Amino acid sequence: MVSVQGLVWRLKALDPVASESLKVIAYFDTLINSRANADMLIRGAAALCGCPVGYSLEGRSICVDASGQRITSEQGQWPSQPFGIDGKAWIQRARPGFVNDELILERLALALGVFWDRTSPVAITRRAMEAVIDGDMPEEKRSEGARLLHLERDRMYRVHATPVTTSMPGPTALVQTPFGPIKAGIRPSTEALEEVGPTGVGLARAPRELYYSWETALLALRLTTPRHSVQTADELGSLIVLAGRADDSGQEPTDVTNLRQLVEGQPKALPMLEAIAESSSLRSVAGQLHLHHSSVQSRAAELSIALAFDIRTPVGRVRLTLALALFRLATNRFD
Repeated sequence: MVSVQGLVWRLKALDPVASESLKVIAYFDTLINSRANADMLIRGAAALCGCPVGYSLEGRSICVDASGQRITSEQGQWPSQPFGIDGKAWIQRARPGFVNDELILERLALALGVFWDRTSPVAITRRAMEAVIDGDMPEEKRSEGARLLHLERDRMYRVHATPVTTSMPGPTALVQTPFGPIKAGIRPSTEALEEVGPTGVGLARAPRELYYSWETALLALRLTTPRHSVQTADELGSLIVLAGRADDSGQEPTDVTNLRQLVEGQPKALPMLEAIAESSSLRSVAGQLHLHHSSVQSRAAELSIALAFDIRTPVGRVRLTLALALFRLATNRFD
């Protein structure tokens, strides 16, 4: 393991014409390549800055002064950078600080993130989960991930998908999707649902096929609404299959286009449309929305004109159900 002080001297001996920024980058690259631990990284950063530097991660907080001695971190709004799941690195010097403070902090956070990803049990579990739910991953890699997660080969599990702000018990993975960052978790299929929405629950599968459970969980999440904040792929049935095919189509159906234009102009129409799609009669809709029956009848007629099909008929409700589902798939985001 290369020593911090040795690196400092090597840094000072670099070509004086080279920019200070390149020296900082080379310094941290050397630390990363030598597999330096977190203590070495912050001591190196403190030596470069000439002021206290610290980091916090998984409930642990460490701060050192410019000489590398541990000190108690002072409270303040210090410049900081996140890393890992909940890590944070900071320099205890108020902005604007020195010229390279921002770069040092950026490279320190990057290096700490590399260290965390290499050594943290949380990171190891996350990588295992990412492998298990990745359909493009070779089967042996998915099997290795399942072993690390202690998933039983012949037991059935479901993937649960939620926005990153929703708490979820047990190990999770953060997956970047076209619809925003999504948190994924794996649970036995027999476990009772006690979800906080919005949540999508995938089809039950053995560990080797959990990538498909993830795909259906993500589709179910995208089909959530304020009325139905938890959607399960089982209950959605063939709608999940249609939803999966919808992403492959590059053309928006006319019903969805009309629905989109209607909702953009009349946002309050959406709850009534959802109620009509799920109810057997307009009288039932009136009861759900606490409106007079005649008012609902009149409004349903207006909405039918706007959508260019009669939402009061059985066939019209089917079209409305499909249009609403495709609309949610196209517009639900979780950034």
